[in-house]
Amino acid sequence: MSSSPPTTLGQYQIIREIARSNDIVYEAYDPLMNRRVAVKELAMPQGATSQQQTERISRFKREAQAAGTLNHPNIMTVYSFAEDAGRTFMAMEYLDGGTLRNEIDTKGFVPVDRAIDIAFELLNGLEHAHSKGVIHRDIKPDNIQILSEGQIKITDFGIARLTFQPNLTMDGQVFGTPSYMSPEQVVGKDIDARSDLFSVGVVLYEMISGQKPFAGDSVVSITYAIMNKEPDQPTQMSYPLWQVVSRALDKSPAMRYGNATEMILALKDVIQAQSSGAMSIPDPGQTQYSPYGMPAPPYVQQNPYIQAQPQAAPPIVYPYNPYQQGAPQMANPQMGFMPPPMQGGYPMQQPVFYPPPPRQPLMKPDTVIFLKRTLVAVIVLGTLFFLIVVGVNAIATSMNRDAKAKETSISKQDAIRLTSQANNYVQNGNYEQAESAYSDAVSKAPDLVEPRIGRASLLESNAKQQKENPSLSYALWEHAGEDWKAASDGVTSAQLRDTYAENGARCLYMSALAMRETQTSSQTVRDTLYTAKSMAPNNSGVRQQIADLLSEMQ
Repeated sequence: MSSSPPTTLGQYQIIREIARSNDIVYEAYDPLMNRRVAVKELAMPQGATSQQQTERISRFKREAQAAGTLNHPNIMTVYSFAEDAGRTFMAMEYLDGGTLRNEIDTKGFVPVDRAIDIAFELLNGLEHAHSKGVIHRDIKPDNIQILSEGQIKITDFGIARLTFQPNLTMDGQVFGTPSYMSPEQVVGKDIDARSDLFSVGVVLYEMISGQKPFAGDSVVSITYAIMNKEPDQPTQMSYPLWQVVSRALDKSPAMRYGNATEMILALKDVIQAQSSGAMSIPDPGQTQYSPYGMPAPPYVQQNPYIQAQPQAAPPIVYPYNPYQQGAPQMANPQMGFMPPPMQGGYPMQQPVFYPPPPRQPLMKPDTVIFLKRTLVAVIVLGTLFFLIVVGVNAIATSMNRDAKAKETSISKQDAIRLTSQANNYVQNGNYEQAESAYSDAVSKAPDLVEPRIGRASLLESNAKQQKENPSLSYALWEHAGEDWKAASDGVTSAQLRDTYAENGARCLYMSALAMRETQTSSQTVRDTLYTAKSMAPNNSGVRQQIADLLSEMQ
């Protein structure tokens, strides 16, 4: 793909570039339909392998398919997906206004009534998407566009999950923005519509309180909070609204709302309660009492909309002879007791109770002895069979371990040979073959430090030469930082570990600087800086540079 902006893409006439991150977005004109559109072009990093290119194109096409199958007022419309002279792009609805992220950052918070209205439109859009088998997986304020007339549009289906197609994400892979991910999304489990509802709960919490429910200064601390901590109730939220938000933020998907419709109905109940003045009901956490002085039933204590009713005293039943004809006599609920039956002014004598005859045994003694002996024989035979299976598995495991050890030894020797070959390539100035040899060595022996160091140094050199192309530069810096981090984890020397970690932190710091030039979202830049800060040694100079840049971005 050429680095210069095109004048046309397919039938669309390019007006100007309006955004650039992983991809490039242009404002364009469609002469056939006489309308203004937004054209999103796939930006392929230079030096990407054929496998990486194929995966990027597949995900880009998946984004177009995800949004293209949806037709809803609260979802951005995708018009077409095509390729022109090697450029892959999609044409979308042009949206004015700004994102919800801009509104929160500018005003600090959103009024409660407006926040609920935004949640309604967001849930309506998700309800339609989920009904079509599309899970967004990245609901956050940056992907919620507020048009000039106030309408809400859901954007960026780049990592959406299409339930009607094979999943591009393998088990264990994690995609999304950490602060808005559900617990099951954090650990890489399979997700459904309830994961999007968790993200809606995070967004609603942040709109009203002005802060995220799961805070942290790094990705690790944020994900730990999502998995283990419960957020506090903001002072701006009424108790009924907090009940809705806390249910959406439940750690277990089974305890959340089953779908967007259920959450919409719950929010409508909140509005109805607010209009009827039920918001002023005291905290139901305090025990309430019935007119009899006993604690009210649990459902009365938990639901502020149900008024405790007097509970009738339970009926009293006198014991009676089971062989006596007639029903048992029940006490009068109004009196609380029933006197014994009278005859001639004196209590009537109750008949004598005779216990029923004992039951016959289910099995004869000989049958019981036979079953016990059979059970013992089954246990002995089962134990012998289990020991045989365990022994066979132990032998097979030992053989597999020896084979894997031999294979690992061969792979490590190949990796050392490839590393030496890559070093020769670097000395001869053949950097492309050197990078390929380093990458092959890393794939054969991921724990080997030398190819990681060589590739990291080569990536740094390439990144410095790409100052005019920040989009590629920050990707190279980021990959170099990952290699330095792996090298730091693979050595035992404390001095080398700190040196490699400082190099990795410096590369991520340079990546963050390049991101700012590409207009990457501030949250992504901050996440990168937090990762670099956690990696840098305490007394290193780059740690102070990272801290200064974070302070500047506050």
